Amino acid sequence: MLRKIAEIWPGKIRREELKKKIDRRDDFILVDARNSDSFREEHIKGAISLPLSEVEERAERLLRKSDEIVVYCSSFACPASANEVEKLKQMGFKNVKHYAGGIEDWKNAGHPTERSTS
Repeated sequence: MLRKIAEIWPGKIRREELKKKIDRRDDFILVDARNSDSFREEHIKGAISLPLSEVEERAERLLRKSDEIVVYCSSFACPASANEVEKLKQMGFKNVKHYAGGIEDWKNAGHPTERSTS
């Protein structure tokens, strides 16, 4: 089912594709749309924190319009990442993808996460 969703909605990225991008060290920005406390507690390794509530204020300082950006939040049930993808597109960011499964899907597959030290 997930493969078919990703094929019909090109703005989606599946867990396996994201894992490959990370392993290949592709040039992209992984964005966690959850609140800062959740990010500090645990996030996908290499992600930056940009909560949905702070997108308008901070996106243009953290990201370039030409960046490839992948946004995630907690899980398939969390709307923050989809809303953030739409907000970024409205702001002129062109290459934005949505990892709908979020950190829950990532952890369920046994992939690494990390905590912030600051």
